[in-house]
Amino acid sequence: MKALRNVSATNVAYVCFLLVFVSLGMLVYALAAGSAAAGIIGAVLVALTVLMIAGFRVGVRTRAASNDSGIDIPGENIWARPLRREQIDRYLQNYRAVRENHEELLQAIAVPLGRPTVVEDRRAA
Repeated sequence: MKALRNVSATNVAYVCFLLVFVSLGMLVYALAAGSAAAGIIGAVLVALTVLMIAGFRVGVRTRAASNDSGIDIPGENIWARPLRREQIDRYLQNYRAVRENHEELLQAIAVPLGRPTVVEDRRAA
């Protein structure tokens, strides 16, 4: 039973999604063959579809509740894992130097560098 607690609702919903296609194929075959089991297979198809939708909704809510980063995660990405605030801070500290004076950076970007070099003139020609 402990192993079942570790399975996420999103993974269960994805397995149900695959089973929906299997049951859809079985339903089409049962209808084409005129089988009496078509009604049962159709009911299974509906139940799996409802379970799939509920599983994805629960997975999205669980993911949103565990998001403490302050960054919104789009609802269409069911596999996204929210980042912890410590991970974001460590990334910013290691790879993005925090500048105190943002206006100085903007000024450096806005000022043109001057005349193009000889190499750039040749490329333009």
